[in-house]
Amino acid sequence: MSGEKISLDLLGVCVLTLTAEVRDLQHRFTAMEARFSALESRVAALELAMMTRFDAIEQRFAVMEERMSPMLAVIVRVAERLDGRSS
Repeated sequence: MSGEKISLDLLGVCVLTLTAEVRDLQHRFTAMEARFSALESRVAALELAMMTRFDAIEQRFAVMEERMSPMLAVIVRVAERLDGRSS
């Protein structure tokens, strides 16, 4: 170390400055943490909404499939009869 000496006043000012900067950083990080928490909540809500919508679409397709199956069976029978008559 060099032979320079610092006064207690200078040391006190440096410590106070660093303390103020650390407090400022703590406030900033707290604010960022709150923002990220809010963003996370929004993403979770969006995910839930999308899952609900996809489930509803899936149910609609299942209903349509149930309605179409008997109709397709009739069409197949008609096609089989027509195919048998033309031979």
